[in-house]
Amino acid sequence: MPSDPRIRSKKMPASRGDFVPFTHPDTQAIIGRLESAATTLAEQGGTLAWGVFPTGEAGTVANGDVPYRIASMTKSFTAAAIGRLRAQGLDIDMPLGQLLPELSGTSIADRTCRQALTMGTGFTKDDPWADRVEAMTGAELIDYLKRGAIPIAPADTGYEYSNLGYALLGLVAEAVAGKSFIDVVTAEVLAPLGLTRTGFDIADFPDLMPGIRIDYNGHNHPAELTGPGVFSPIGGVISTVNDIGTWMSAHLNALEDIDSYEPGALPRILTDNQQSHRLIEIQHSEHHTESVNYGFGLQPRLDSRFGRVACHSGGYPGYGSHMRWFPDLGLSIVVFGNTTYFPAERTVRDAIDAGWAAAAGTPDLQLTRTTTAVPAPHHPVAAKQSETVLAAANLVIDFDDAIADELFTINMDLDEPRAERRERFNAWKEDHQLSRPFTTEALTMLTPLKGTVTVSAAAEPAAQAPSITVSLDHLGEVQTITLNS
Repeated sequence: MPSDPRIRSKKMPASRGDFVPFTHPDTQAIIGRLESAATTLAEQGGTLAWGVFPTGEAGTVANGDVPYRIASMTKSFTAAAIGRLRAQGLDIDMPLGQLLPELSGTSIADRTCRQALTMGTGFTKDDPWADRVEAMTGAELIDYLKRGAIPIAPADTGYEYSNLGYALLGLVAEAVAGKSFIDVVTAEVLAPLGLTRTGFDIADFPDLMPGIRIDYNGHNHPAELTGPGVFSPIGGVISTVNDIGTWMSAHLNALEDIDSYEPGALPRILTDNQQSHRLIEIQHSEHHTESVNYGFGLQPRLDSRFGRVACHSGGYPGYGSHMRWFPDLGLSIVVFGNTTYFPAERTVRDAIDAGWAAAAGTPDLQLTRTTTAVPAPHHPVAAKQSETVLAAANLVIDFDDAIADELFTINMDLDEPRAERRERFNAWKEDHQLSRPFTTEALTMLTPLKGTVTVSAAAEPAAQAPSITVSLDHLGEVQTITLNS
């Protein structure tokens, strides 16, 4: 066996039902696209780290030993730790309120670990808020939930990416194991795989790549760093390209000889985590179809060009990341960028598309995707949340600090200082010649905690009209105001 765990023996290509082999993308085309992305990011003041690891060959890496925050890629480690505890007796179908009695009386107490793992709790997408509260304590999170967290849908009725469930998985791990979540992950996942450059505490990584926030005018600012806390299970891991290369290889290796593994062994758990549990969407182009699902801390996919795919992205203040591997090709790719929510998934997707096009003999071909998302039911919308969305949208017309103070949750001023936000809002307002406040006729609530205000424009179809999208956190406070031109 090769000494490098990321180097696996070559195998015959997997085949479809009609015995036509899947297409192996051109590795050099992938590398060329990643090098181009690195140049573009460098022009913005950032630094890209990446690795391409083909089967049976040494990987090609850039900045492979430099630690970055990997954000929500962390969820794959959290899911693996929960899998180890499940093997030791944790019932992932037991209500969270039974595993954590302090949750009694909260709206999430009847949800389960399985629903949290698969993004099926029915609680809202909460990235902007959750990304800013990593250092919150468990007691503070419980107090927050007791203030009246608002579910947007019944459990198990659809996919909704929510960090809240993964934070609670961390509390479950601590309650079951009797030690800190970080200690559980270290002992059950990191140490067995030799991931010595992977951890949670920024104090352990003096060479951490600094994160950058790029403001409205293109100026760079240092991104604030947060320490470990109750939200570390959602995105707190720090790692390197080379360590994630080993992590991806562990998942690839786990899919082989599965019958030889005991049910609770880490390879069997990594195999289980790559299985599809919840359909998210179907992506189409003229040349391929791709189903996108959620498993346990990973997105398993099926791509008509490549066969099985597993991946996960991460976005944090100052960082963006994506890892993706192809079991039927023996190929894995990881990308880190050090700007806020760097589009690492798009970077990897574009590189893979370029590699496929080159292998197919059409190197200039660019895929145009359409997406069919799985519909999901939602609870009725309360008047208070509709009023909050409308009031937040009207800050674009007339920014009032007192109203912002009342509406904004903790992340808003951290993500964008008031002066910058006001400047950006004013420019958008002038571009669209807006002067009058929006009324309820312009408001469409998409979920109980998300709504869109459409700017009336007689010359444009409604689908193309400018709009403002406002999302609220679990308590109904504003976590984003997005301007859509």
